Amino acid sequence: MGWRSTAKTVTAQNMASLGGTMSQTLTLSTPTKKDSIFFWLLIAWLGFALLPSWSLDYGVLDSTQDEIIAAYGWSSLNISWLWYLLPSILFIRPLTPADRYHKTRHYFDIGVAVITAAVVILTSYFEGKGLGYSAIVLFIALGMVMTLALTRLEWLGGDQFVIGSLITVVALITLFIVFPSVAIFIPMFTDGNGDFAPFAFVAILTQSHIVQVIINSVFLSLAVGAGCTFFGLILAIYTTRIAKRSAIIGRVFSILPIVTPPFVVGLGVTLMMGRSGYITEFLATYMGLENTNWLYGFTGIWLAQVLAFTPMSFMILDGAIKTIHPSLEEASYTLRANRYQTFFNVFMPLLKPALANAFLIVIVQSLADFSNPLVLGGNFDVLATQIYFYITGSQLDYQAASTLGASLLVFSLLVFCVQYMWIGKRSYVTVSGKSYRGDVQPLPTSLIATVTAFLAIWVAFNILLYGSIFYGSFTVNWGVDYTLTLDNFIKLFGQGMSDGAWPSLLDTLLYAGIAAPITAILGLLIAYIVVRQDFRGKKTIEFTTMLCFAVPGTVAGVSYILAFNDSPFYLTGTAAIVIISMTMRNVPVGIRAGIAGLGQIDKSLDEASLSLRAGSMRTIFFILLPLLRPAILSALIYSFVRAITTVSAIVFLVTPDTRVATAYILNRVEDGEYGVAIAYGSILIVVMLAIIFLFDYLIGEARVSRSKAKNAQ
Repeated sequence: MGWRSTAKTVTAQNMASLGGTMSQTLTLSTPTKKDSIFFWLLIAWLGFALLPSWSLDYGVLDSTQDEIIAAYGWSSLNISWLWYLLPSILFIRPLTPADRYHKTRHYFDIGVAVITAAVVILTSYFEGKGLGYSAIVLFIALGMVMTLALTRLEWLGGDQFVIGSLITVVALITLFIVFPSVAIFIPMFTDGNGDFAPFAFVAILTQSHIVQVIINSVFLSLAVGAGCTFFGLILAIYTTRIAKRSAIIGRVFSILPIVTPPFVVGLGVTLMMGRSGYITEFLATYMGLENTNWLYGFTGIWLAQVLAFTPMSFMILDGAIKTIHPSLEEASYTLRANRYQTFFNVFMPLLKPALANAFLIVIVQSLADFSNPLVLGGNFDVLATQIYFYITGSQLDYQAASTLGASLLVFSLLVFCVQYMWIGKRSYVTVSGKSYRGDVQPLPTSLIATVTAFLAIWVAFNILLYGSIFYGSFTVNWGVDYTLTLDNFIKLFGQGMSDGAWPSLLDTLLYAGIAAPITAILGLLIAYIVVRQDFRGKKTIEFTTMLCFAVPGTVAGVSYILAFNDSPFYLTGTAAIVIISMTMRNVPVGIRAGIAGLGQIDKSLDEASLSLRAGSMRTIFFILLPLLRPAILSALIYSFVRAITTVSAIVFLVTPDTRVATAYILNRVEDGEYGVAIAYGSILIVVMLAIIFLFDYLIGEARVSRSKAKNAQ
């Protein structure tokens, strides 16, 4: 028995020794995980080595070798070294990541990132130099440092995608909305010599002419908002609830004004109802009309803007009506309500958010529009045209332009606040996880007749309008010589690819193709953060979103000149500022489309996805995007088209090297070459319609392919 006991003891000792050896082996084989924050700091230093730290006055392609080398921060001992040495302080701490209990360390990381960003901006401003490409890499790296630190603190549930998106959205809105909006107020409080004058703006606002201009703008925008919302609702009801085979008619004549460039609608209305218009001649000949100038003023501007901006209202209301659950109307009928009661007490209240959003968007667009007032205004001056003349007129007056632009911005904010208070805190959820939808119920017969009658008037007027535009582009001189000619098109596109309208057309398509996807993505991110996330500071995000939405294009254009024509962000004269302007000008449509769609999708759907351990990114891509696909596609197409046709925001930003189509048309209008302007406009209409129909065809083919695949299974 003794030898057995001894054997057991030796075996136990050997096993313990073997276990210890295995334990040591496993411990040695486990790699030490490095903190990914240091990876981003190395990326920042790599950007410092490879990219210029300072901006180049003539760009990379047109600068000399000496100018390019001087723009690198490492070429001399300068303040840019400090930008990269400050975040390198983080290298003194442990290289391994820490959990949420090391709060001091994470707050230290965030503090270093924020202080570094502030130092970069302030030192660049005082140096009087613009930031270069390496600064973009540095800001991205600092943003990732903040994202990782907040994720480890488990803020917003530790969702890295949501935190990173929130930081990105806040940075973009601060830089391209808040900062320019603040910059536009600065010249208000300075005199002609640049000295501080706190009450200088009072002298401008108290001028009788300026007071009348403000009254004109407010009254016109409210009238246009009401008219566009009404006709947009008529078109949306017809295409979604009345029409069957004829729905295409309403859609075509609601799309046409969207793809029509600025000035063209105003010029088309002039061809019809101007002094030499055929409608004016008919009224003067057969009905005794004596005042042939009746179009120029409030009437003409209102008519042109309603024609131009109604599609915005239609797109919002069309999407909202499609998402209304028919089962709600069925429930109304089961409670013995008639069709009128169901329409006005069930259907219309559910459209309240969409109606308010449509009304708001149109008001802001009307305030920012200066193309139609420029053509049809006559003696009826509005804020947008007055600001334009202060900037581009013979006497440059930044103080007056800043004062009127700030007034325009304040009014837009007030309009948005009224809309927000009107909707209140009510719930408008109509899409939930339940599978039953019900059948669409018919509308009252008299309502169908009324809607159809208004649609017929709209279609008839648009046929005359666009017929005049296309026919007028082939005439020698409308109202004088109606001989058909191709001279207008030869002047535009018959002088080679480097002359005429070709450069502006190609640049416009390029800029719009870049801006449209960015607009749709940014709009969806902002909508998701505002609607689906709850955190301290959400009200601030909502306010900045409101500010982003409320800034009219004219104000945005002037503010961009004031904000980005000097250090630290020198962007004027570049293609980048044109693309940024296109994006920020149209992002409200993406935001409103996303908010309206998410507001009608039950939150339990994405909560179910998150409960199954799918992150926010997977939830957005696989749950929300399929449900929001119609709204996103509409926002994408609309953003592309509006980027091509925008003028109020970018007219102050383009240069001979970054000329766009609308600026080219504006120059032709100012030179009195109305035939050339209309011809270019008609070409743009055809090009944009072709792009829209091609896009719709490709989407339709994809849907048919998926349907065939499902049926084959």
